[in-house]
Amino acid sequence: MARADSKFLALLRGINVGGKNIIAKDDLRKCFEDLGLTNVRTYIQSGNVLFLSPETKGRELTALIEEGLSKRFSYKAQAIVLSHRKYKSALQAAPGTWGKDDDQKHNALFTLNGTTPKKVMAQLSPPKADIETVTSGPGVIFWSVSKKQLTKTTFMKLAKEPVYQQMTIRNHNTVFKLLELFEEV
Repeated sequence: MARADSKFLALLRGINVGGKNIIAKDDLRKCFEDLGLTNVRTYIQSGNVLFLSPETKGRELTALIEEGLSKRFSYKAQAIVLSHRKYKSALQAAPGTWGKDDDQKHNALFTLNGTTPKKVMAQLSPPKADIETVTSGPGVIFWSVSKKQLTKTTFMKLAKEPVYQQMTIRNHNTVFKLLELFEEV
């Protein structure tokens, strides 16, 4: 009996942001298909790609995808590839209130291979406990802040820090929608 392909999600860093590395969804999907991946599905234009693969090792898939994207679109691609199980495990580490308070902004900061949430946190100033909440799980940092206090937070300055290059960020709506789509793949 043939083994079923495994479900994966690729979170691509730095595409379709600020007018750089513009890649149309159809071109992105075609690139993944040309790499031998199947049932490829994208979600919004910010580098979220769900797919099936007979390969079960995330690191192997990450290398394949980064190389394929880099060649096809002439940029240095960076990706985080998570199996369905790893994605669900990461999200289970989120605080119970994460993403549920509309008065707060909620982001998930997924760390690229070679770094960890602990290493990232060690390179940043401590969060301001009175206005922002930061917790971590496997390969992800969960950040929540009052929308009224957003500009006063430590994490709002993250894009200016070198460690910013070691992660890709998704808001809670995208994180939850990707989980829903994962179930459909």
